[in-house]
Amino acid sequence: MTTKEHPIGTELLSRSSSTDDPKLLSEQAIAPGCTPHRDLASPGAQISAALTALLASLATVRDAPSPAATLERAPRALAESAVFQRVMYSQVRGSTWSPEAVYGVDGQRHVSMQVECYPTDRVEDLQIALTSPLVEAEVVRRRLPALILDADHETRVHRPLVERMRTSEYVVAPVVAGSVVIGLLHADRPADGRPLTAAHRDLLRMFADGVGLSYERALLVERIERQRQYVLDVCDAAAGSVTNKDITSPVPLRTRAAATAQINAPESVSPPRVRHSKPAHAAEGRDSSRLTTLTSREREVLGLLASGATNAQLADQLTVAESTVKSHVKHILHKLGATNRAAAISYYLRETRGVNRSRR
Repeated sequence: MTTKEHPIGTELLSRSSSTDDPKLLSEQAIAPGCTPHRDLASPGAQISAALTALLASLATVRDAPSPAATLERAPRALAESAVFQRVMYSQVRGSTWSPEAVYGVDGQRHVSMQVECYPTDRVEDLQIALTSPLVEAEVVRRRLPALILDADHETRVHRPLVERMRTSEYVVAPVVAGSVVIGLLHADRPADGRPLTAAHRDLLRMFADGVGLSYERALLVERIERQRQYVLDVCDAAAGSVTNKDITSPVPLRTRAAATAQINAPESVSPPRVRHSKPAHAAEGRDSSRLTTLTSREREVLGLLASGATNAQLADQLTVAESTVKSHVKHILHKLGATNRAAAISYYLRETRGVNRSRR
């Protein structure tokens, strides 16, 4: 018996218009009972309606508050579009994949989660190995969708799942985040007498790609928020530490509100500016300061360091080699008893601000 199955890959994308009747594709793009307005009779009109429905579903997925919520919303949102009658999302873990949720939609576009048993085990309890020649293994390996038209006789399907789902044809597409396949979307139309087409495969691929991008976006937003919270916690800890050790310190303490304002300010991402004129030597006349142990060039270097200059900028400003700048910095740290540049700059600012205040 001849197996009715489309090869996996993008080669069908360029051939779909020649191997399938455009009008047939447009008529089959939306599930029965969920047909758009009657005036959508031109070839491709219903495919356009399906695209519109999928884009609206992707907007729902994109608004999810977390990466996990993004993946939880995806299958239900796709089912609500009514492009397919049943949608299953599976998570890929290493070399296995397992169904997580199955949603179905009826002719009145009522979506429900299907958790019925087939007959004793739940679909969600399956753990399926991604081994050749399984269709899903090839989908994960090549990160491309597939269209199965005769699942009853196709040898590369996972037979227990096909039997439990009672499906004769389906489309499957990978959900890719970065360069990793994190999940699989399966979809079919079991109550529809008309066959699935390459158009359904391509529509599912578009939706799966959108889910992957939304998942990446949610990950980035979550990571930025963690980093932002970390910076605020560090500011709080630093402020508390300085307050406990030296309550009379002339260094102004930044509160959480001030740190938040600085983080959210647009100019906070600008690189530090190098002040090319009048390096501060305010502490030169203070005999009790350790700054008096520095040479005039070392004080100049320290002043530029405090302004935010890098080694390269210092070398350019002082017309010396970077190795010379590093040597100056090393001597400065030794004379001030500082463990690093930040400590030396902190000491410099504390001393110079104290002198400036006394002169006022």
